[in-house]
Amino acid sequence: MSEKKIVPNPKKILSMSLPIVGAIFIVVAAILYILYKGWSNKAYFERWKDYEDCGV
Repeated sequence: MSEKKIVPNPKKILSMSLPIVGAIFIVVAAILYILYKGWSNKAYFERWKDYEDCGV
């Protein structure tokens, strides 16, 4: 028996991998946003911690 070579269709590969790449991008962006907000909040509270006792 002769074996058939299965040649994947480039459009099918793109349409299958695009949602996976998009999901990975969203997850990475969300993680970076959370890290940035944490760093930003820490810097903000460090800047204003000296003024907590004076009532400002």
